[in-house]
Amino acid sequence: MSFFWDAYVWDAIRDGRFDFAYGPHPFIAVVLFLLIPLLVWFVYRRTTRPVTRRWKNLLIGLRSAVLMLLLLLLMRPVITTFEVNPQETYLAVLVDDSASMQIGDVAGFESRQQAVADALYGAGGIVEGLADRYQVRTFAFNQTVRRVSGAEDLTAQGNASGLEQAMRQVAEQLGGLPLSAVVMISDGADNADTDPLLSARDFAVRQIPVFTVGVGEELIPRDVGISSVSASQTLLDNSVFDVQVDLNHQGYTGQALTLRVMDGETEVSAQQITLATDGTRRVELEVSPERKEPILYELRVDELDGEIVLQNNRYQFLVDNSERPPLNVLYVDGHPRNEFKFIRRAVESDSSLRLASYLRTGPGRFYRQGISSALELSGGFPTTAEDLYQYEAVILGDIGRDFFTDEQLLTLQEFVSERGGGLLVAGMLDDAFVDSVVADVLPLTLSRSDLLPANLQGGIRRGSHATGELFAPRLTAAGEFSELLRLDSDDAVNRRLWAELPTLQGIYATGRAKPGATVLLEHPSLQYQNQALPVLATQRYGSGRSMSMNTASTWRWQMLMSAEDESHERLWRQMLRWLAQGALERVSIQFDKPFYHAGDTVNVSVKVLDASFEPDNNASLWIQRTDPLGNAVDIAMEWDINQDGTYVSRFEASDEGVYRVLVDVASAAGSGLETEKPAAFVVTPSLREFNNAGRDTGMLSRIADSGGGRYYDLSAARQLINDIDHVPGAYSREVQEDLWDRPWLLILLIALMCMDWMARRYRGLS
Repeated sequence: MSFFWDAYVWDAIRDGRFDFAYGPHPFIAVVLFLLIPLLVWFVYRRTTRPVTRRWKNLLIGLRSAVLMLLLLLLMRPVITTFEVNPQETYLAVLVDDSASMQIGDVAGFESRQQAVADALYGAGGIVEGLADRYQVRTFAFNQTVRRVSGAEDLTAQGNASGLEQAMRQVAEQLGGLPLSAVVMISDGADNADTDPLLSARDFAVRQIPVFTVGVGEELIPRDVGISSVSASQTLLDNSVFDVQVDLNHQGYTGQALTLRVMDGETEVSAQQITLATDGTRRVELEVSPERKEPILYELRVDELDGEIVLQNNRYQFLVDNSERPPLNVLYVDGHPRNEFKFIRRAVESDSSLRLASYLRTGPGRFYRQGISSALELSGGFPTTAEDLYQYEAVILGDIGRDFFTDEQLLTLQEFVSERGGGLLVAGMLDDAFVDSVVADVLPLTLSRSDLLPANLQGGIRRGSHATGELFAPRLTAAGEFSELLRLDSDDAVNRRLWAELPTLQGIYATGRAKPGATVLLEHPSLQYQNQALPVLATQRYGSGRSMSMNTASTWRWQMLMSAEDESHERLWRQMLRWLAQGALERVSIQFDKPFYHAGDTVNVSVKVLDASFEPDNNASLWIQRTDPLGNAVDIAMEWDINQDGTYVSRFEASDEGVYRVLVDVASAAGSGLETEKPAAFVVTPSLREFNNAGRDTGMLSRIADSGGGRYYDLSAARQLINDIDHVPGAYSREVQEDLWDRPWLLILLIALMCMDWMARRYRGLS
């Protein structure tokens, strides 16, 4: 016990553990203490020599203090406490050994790891103090838990902090031993998916108190870090993609820095920014992949003066730019049009798209382009699902209802809803389509032409009509930020480029947008039922997508612009790619995370569909995985009994870098499916330990409260050496600790008596 009156005594009084061994009833004790000053005052009413009121009050106070202290000692004050027999019980010390302990935010910019090592194993350290009474077992934890024997075993290299997992595993390892208490030293930044309060409550039920010690600053005062990165899944120009970066920053308001995207040591994109007030800043960059393979990029942020956390200034992400088969698009048009010709030109040089077209050039005459074989489209529009399902998207131009049979239209509807394909109507639909299944698929309601207002009837076939006039389409709020209509990643530049596009001529008036549709472009002046006429609208339908383009004059965006301008090509490629990319694949590979860290478990699932795009449960799958070092392993995938057509595999990613997988599929269901499907994923250095890396005092305090212990800052951690002895536990016994014989009480009594004697002598009193 400390020489002086310390917090332990105050805590005992507050908790009701303070009492008198020989004391009367508390009410009588209070009366006695109050009577002493009255008796002393009565005695000092008259003195042998006259004294001033101030001296009289001093003498009364000193004499009263002496007598009250003597009465206190006579009643024998005691504290009811708890203790364990030395070396008969165990105590577990859990030390956070995750990467966030590398941060140097302790006094003097000392790392958290070094500060903890000094507190535990330095001169007069916590472990030494606890070892006098307990058999101490020290564990280091991150994503795993292991025994340690000294400071040299602490590495601060773990990718995660699992507080609940650490307590649970220690409880399992020491389950058969008499465990008196648990001490957890951490910054509290738990990033596991479990609740640490559950394990703390389990310890409390077993009467094993949990004490927590917090390390580090609650708020990192100076830091700029990359918190998240997302790369666009839809390429803008078959060679360009967007990267959105979220920067967290504090303490650098007004500071300029550069954000770079590196391919190895080659800078492929950069942007200079100026930080505003503390918070999160989103930055968008454009990157053009330079080779057809999975590419590991690294984002880098300038390191600023005085920055405490440098580990979050870099971030790796993977872009799989491997060669892929082109997306197959079927275009059917009822007559030669400028729109048809320029759409074909827009995608001719795009290797990611194959446009097979079927154009009616006259009565009973059709022209096929972009076909892969002499038999493709030889019988006209596909009549079977198997023939139609070889495409990912279908475009209908100016084509009459009589061109299709009911069965073909029903197959087209199923192509969108079941196959997950895309349907684009880029021409005028006659009234016969109003009651067809196509009307269900489209994002706009189809109204009969004779039911439209007079100024909207006839469409662009009547050039002098209001619907045939020149107009500049207006971007809606959704259209302004849609990936389909981006001409530049910068919002201001994108708006300017759209304003510079030539006007369009003519609009098809069909009807209003459906409730689930998204209008991206609208007419600036014409309305139908108080809604601007949609020029371009999209919607989800079943597993697929549909789009309606209600003009036939986007070719003007090419003809009336300079030959170098590629706005028309870019827009059409983006729209067709958006339509086709959503289509289901017969073999698709999914990973359970966008990226992994060393030591993570990778779960791979493969979905296999038969020729009718129904789940295939009779396939045979092998997966070959190649690690960053070039080591390849082949294993058979298992059928997931809970999901039709799904096959799974799992393994541990032990090395950082790019992993490649190749799935070999052979169907036993007679569907003729024999294919190999490649994919890739990346194992990156973890940043989760360095984002929001301040000490979570609230979490650590809640753990201590739930576990029946107490929370301490690291600077006050030595106090727990005494406190642990006096907290009730499963292996402690209740004892009474005397206070009357404390040295400081004797010193106080002597001091008061001397002061009283000196004061009386000074005033000449007997």
